[in-house]
Amino acid sequence: MKSRLPGIWLIACAPLLAWAVAGQSAPSRPSPPSYKLIAVTVSGSKRFTSEEIAAASGLPAGTVAREEDFKKAARQLGESGAFSNISFNYSYTSDGTKLQFQVADAENFVPVTFTDFVWFSDDEIRRRLHERIPLFSGELPGEGRLPDQVSDVLQALLVENGIPGHVEFARKTGKEDKLESFAFDVAGVSIRIHKADFPGAGPGELPLLQAASQRLIDREYSREFVTNFTEHSVLPIFREHGYLKARCAPAQPKVVKLTGPQVDELQQPRTFVDVTFAITPGSQYTLSGWEWAGNKEIATDALDALMHGKTGQTANTIQLGDDLRAVQDLYGSKGFVVATIKADAQFDDAAGRVLYRLEVNEGPVFRMGELEFRGLDNNLTGRLRAAWKIRAGEVYDASYLRQFLDQARKLLPANLDWEVDPHVTALAHNRTVDVDLQYTAKAPR
Repeated sequence: MKSRLPGIWLIACAPLLAWAVAGQSAPSRPSPPSYKLIAVTVSGSKRFTSEEIAAASGLPAGTVAREEDFKKAARQLGESGAFSNISFNYSYTSDGTKLQFQVADAENFVPVTFTDFVWFSDDEIRRRLHERIPLFSGELPGEGRLPDQVSDVLQALLVENGIPGHVEFARKTGKEDKLESFAFDVAGVSIRIHKADFPGAGPGELPLLQAASQRLIDREYSREFVTNFTEHSVLPIFREHGYLKARCAPAQPKVVKLTGPQVDELQQPRTFVDVTFAITPGSQYTLSGWEWAGNKEIATDALDALMHGKTGQTANTIQLGDDLRAVQDLYGSKGFVVATIKADAQFDDAAGRVLYRLEVNEGPVFRMGELEFRGLDNNLTGRLRAAWKIRAGEVYDASYLRQFLDQARKLLPANLDWEVDPHVTALAHNRTVDVDLQYTAKAPR
């Protein structure tokens, strides 16, 4: 039977990384000055495997280490930010030492985006990062050293591949300054779009896509920029032509070698990319009609008059969206300023047709509340207030503001350039609308 030397040491990690020896039993004989690890195990983590944590600690099985190395490894794990609590214990026999970490995962992990690393695919970047940073799996904790380590590895990838530029990253926040993501990008290099391709597009849409893509040529590349182009330029072309379920894969940049100046006007190195937008059009649908529901104050015939779609024609969701905004404007002109229309598409895939159920939530009628003019003297304020036609307590017409602003401009001194910033607030508690107009005068150029 193998004899076990008595003695188990526990190193505790508090949230503020206050490291201390929690306890030590009295050994019957001096412990060895170093230990060969025959097993490294981890418990408590739902995010990482034992192998990933052991690799991140720097003490995989087979390592010869000292007690100070165990403390250093635990401290290294704690400083990563991936864990809110860490402790370890170890035991040794004549065969070697078994080391065990007990951890609790940190809670605030957020996604990571790579804005303009056009020389590598996302999958390759993630694989390279995970090879060198075992605790990286596509997300990062809000605190700790892991974001800096990711930046260092990305910089090393650029250097190893002879790519100019330096890596920067930013914390992206949302409401109440809550961290939502990390964005890594390459600074000091100009990445320009050379060409756009649209594999999968049909002959009816390809010329329109090519025309729209002219706005991309020689523009600075970024993931956000091409994603916005996909949503606002590529997919609408298909939705205008009845391909209501068309999809576009994430845009893929490919570095291309071109002759010509290799630096831009700021003397930054240039990289050119061709961007591929792979399209899956899907089926083309025709319109079988629409059905209104929920409209009580405005007759169905009045709503139908605002709709441009024709039964049997190619379905066009872009036109549908414009028509429904016109319906909302009609409701707003009658005081229903919070009215909404929900379009529920009901597809008949076998026949290639779509029927829309248009559910109206009219809401209550709102009346005129307070009217404020800011940035004007008393004389101008009085003139504009007199020109405003909707009196307090009358039904508010949401279409009137645009008409008023055109009229009010004629009442302002013509020797100045006037800008107006309108704020319209619907108050649910008393069903009134307050209008606040902030004027700013600038000397003409």
